[in-house]
Amino acid sequence: MVFADENEAYNTYNAYAICKGFGVRKGQKANNSKGVLRRCTFVCNCEGHSPPIPPHEQRDVYRTVKRTGCQACIKFKIKDGVWEVTKFEDVHNHPFIDDKQKHLIRSATKAYSYLCDEAGGSNNIGFTLHDCQNFLQTKRMNLICAGDCQGLINHFNYLQSNGSNFSHTFQLDEEQRLTNVFWSDGVSKLDYESFGDVVVFDITYRTNKYNMICAPFVGLNHHWKNVLFGCAFLMDKTIGSFVWAFRSFLEIMGNKAPKTIFTDQDHAMANAIRTVFPNSDHRLCIWHIGKNAMNHISHLLGKPSFRDKYWHKVLYHCESEIEMESTWKAMCEEWNLGDNKWLDNMYHLRHKWCPAFGRDFFSAGIRSTQRSESTNSVFQEMACKSMTLSEFVVHYEKQLEKMRNTEIADDFECARGKPYIMVENSGILQHAAEVYTHVIYRNFQAEFLHVLSEHVLRSETDRPLHTYIVGTGSSERKHIMHFCPSDSTISCSCKLFEMQGWLCRHALCVLTNVAKVTNIPSKYILKRWTKVAKQRTYCEDVAQSSHHAVKSKTLRLKRLMQLAFNVMNDCANHDVTEELATTTLLHLRSEVTKKMNSLIGKDHVDFLVEGNESEYVENRGIRVLDPLQRRPKGVANTRIKGATEKRKRKVSSCVEGTLHKD
Repeated sequence: MVFADENEAYNTYNAYAICKGFGVRKGQKANNSKGVLRRCTFVCNCEGHSPPIPPHEQRDVYRTVKRTGCQACIKFKIKDGVWEVTKFEDVHNHPFIDDKQKHLIRSATKAYSYLCDEAGGSNNIGFTLHDCQNFLQTKRMNLICAGDCQGLINHFNYLQSNGSNFSHTFQLDEEQRLTNVFWSDGVSKLDYESFGDVVVFDITYRTNKYNMICAPFVGLNHHWKNVLFGCAFLMDKTIGSFVWAFRSFLEIMGNKAPKTIFTDQDHAMANAIRTVFPNSDHRLCIWHIGKNAMNHISHLLGKPSFRDKYWHKVLYHCESEIEMESTWKAMCEEWNLGDNKWLDNMYHLRHKWCPAFGRDFFSAGIRSTQRSESTNSVFQEMACKSMTLSEFVVHYEKQLEKMRNTEIADDFECARGKPYIMVENSGILQHAAEVYTHVIYRNFQAEFLHVLSEHVLRSETDRPLHTYIVGTGSSERKHIMHFCPSDSTISCSCKLFEMQGWLCRHALCVLTNVAKVTNIPSKYILKRWTKVAKQRTYCEDVAQSSHHAVKSKTLRLKRLMQLAFNVMNDCANHDVTEELATTTLLHLRSEVTKKMNSLIGKDHVDFLVEGNESEYVENRGIRVLDPLQRRPKGVANTRIKGATEKRKRKVSSCVEGTLHKD
């Protein structure tokens, strides 16, 4: 091929690269004796190797290594201004970037320009940026024109009917006023399939003019960041409302209950969890306990001899029930807390919040205070006293999109480069860098580096089981390890793997120093922490769904969507496979229509017709009225503030008053 100039040559190769899934850098250039350009090379952005990190900068463990020594390139010779291809090397040594991440490739400068190139010109796209803005404004007006709640339910019905796997459910009172509503979209359901082992249910927000409770269901993805599974509006904090919300969530999620659910301290909610999630471990969120502590023992938390020696130890560091009991007893005796009713109540609930009583249950590290604070930052932005339900949903969808874009960017970083490995010749760290996402790798590497201070103090053998006592010289705390060499089964008394899902320093000490293992045993790699956490096979979904007695439309749609996405992603790589997919789908649609017609009258079959949002509720004969605007005395529309925040505001008011008097 020949090109008229450098821009044409670069843009053509760059467009090809983006379609395939890699970025482009301009490489070496060669001039003749007169300084005229004669040869030029464009290379894959993974060409070459990253320079070594100087020793004084090696503390920067978050640096990623993106270059892999890829040899893919295109070379040109230039004569009389004409660029002619002399070499085209198309073999890469790294995976290509996924379609949904291609907009993050540095050489893809503008997403709209890229769409124009892909479509063969802007006239083939069919819309402009102004069209997008007009469309969104029209959709927003449709939400509120029929009345707030009526428009909201119309909108939800419309989303549920358009094939996006959106689901919602709601309750009305005797006057047809909305009391409770729950919704979740298709992506949130797929996220729940991958990360629904741990759920946080938070009811500390009142974000609308009806003073309804906003109750998001929050999880943790493979990048250790929040993910939203769904959201509910509840009229009150009664057992009935919570049971309804949990049952709605469970049904929409295909009757798959979480392993662990975190909440704040609410008796009605605890009763509802026992009813709907009897086999789930109910834990109290440490963040809420810390906030409540400021209301009851704030005079003690300011004293390091209490806070660091006792309070933080029982909250975070006790590994055994005996250690917790002795620490609590010493705390109460030293500080004369026997008559403190709040602490007495917390002691009776210790099995729900103290780590010593929850080391057998998976928490994914979600009990940390930063996790709940990041959730608060999301919903605090949406807190507004005059906000309607429809307006809240618009903001919720924006936050949802923002969180998903962040996940795509994190996936892109994981696909594009490896994290910096502090011990280069360690096989286990090399393996961890290959399978784990960057943030989980850093957690794993932190445990691995502590192996340097751990030592096997004693060992016993009772074949096939080997027992080791592991500890450090500076700590009285010792850990018991059990290891079976025949199948690489290992367990530790600290139970970090059971709680968070990666091996602890004590297990790594035995595996590396005693067993000389160079790879992480496969049974100790949780898929939810890996780069392929959300990649599922059809066989996995079928096997999982076989455990459910009721095979709902949600489960069937989820399995078909996942299978279809994988097939379509492969077919989009070439014109021939695209044509094959199109022909096959048209034939399949015809066959399915015939089969559906034959099933009418024999089985329950739902047909949904296309239409606009305003038609759905009226067509079904359901009229939804807004709740009465109410504000209980003393209850704000935003998150309830703790004692510290109230005290700061009071001090600020006093200062302002003093300045005013002066």
